[in-house]
Amino acid sequence: MFMGDMPELMEIILNNLNNEFYSLYSCSLSGATLHKLELNFFDYEINPEIFYSLGRNEQFFTRLQDLSLGLISDLNIENITVLLKILAKNATKINSLKLDEFYSDSEPELFHALICIIKSQEQLRQFSLAGGEEYHKEFHSIISALESQKNSLQEVLITCCTCSTEFKVLTNCKNLEILRIEYCNNLKILEASLNTLEVTNISIDASSIVQILQKSGTVLERLSLVSKFRRIQEEPLLLETLKPFCPNITYLSIGGLGFFTQFLEFIKNLQKLQFLTLHGFEILYEPEMASFITII
Repeated sequence: MFMGDMPELMEIILNNLNNEFYSLYSCSLSGATLHKLELNFFDYEINPEIFYSLGRNEQFFTRLQDLSLGLISDLNIENITVLLKILAKNATKINSLKLDEFYSDSEPELFHALICIIKSQEQLRQFSLAGGEEYHKEFHSIISALESQKNSLQEVLITCCTCSTEFKVLTNCKNLEILRIEYCNNLKILEASLNTLEVTNISIDASSIVQILQKSGTVLERLSLVSKFRRIQEEPLLLETLKPFCPNITYLSIGGLGFFTQFLEFIKNLQKLQFLTLHGFEILYEPEMASFITII
């Protein structure tokens, strides 16, 4: 998707991109600039001359704020790398960067180009990384590159990854407020003081996130823990940690709990709780339901 100041011209470009590779370059010559760019390199093959043409007009990408890259491709590594180098040079005001379908066995030059994009940003605020079908452990310094954005990064989304030592860099991100983790392993390595923590997985081991909860403490206001198919492991430890460390939770979404009575005791202490969502609870006996309604 190409979006800019001249949407009607962009529509014409999209309709003719495969037949006339100079259309995009003509748009850049017209003075249009991009604000949002979504590219899925596995969907089509773009003539490399388009990239080189874009590289001649430095202003075309200067207002780009939202960049989303789908990186599945075995045939276009060279062309993709050329475009990424152009973006690293000319698009330095990106606020949101999304890397979808990340594969750790891609070519080294691709990783280097992605690192250059991250490091060249003036104020990157949102970063998203989604792995492929496997839980990847190697990130080739892409996560480590977020150190360059430690003063601006506010939100991180990680999907289908095994967290490596690279993720320790998040501890240094002074303004990181939101961490969303979906179907990831080795969460024990993550340590950060957060306002919002969301964890979704087939099964959640509470012992793997205790360190985040303790470090966040009274700062934590929004918490979502959804164990999709199994009960949360080490559930008593979870409740014992939340009760003294995180009393300021205002939004709570939770699924996979088995000890409902203990949970009721826990939420009694959440004086600031405003929103509560329960997932996958078994039907409660009448006394438990009455107690729950009384608390709410």
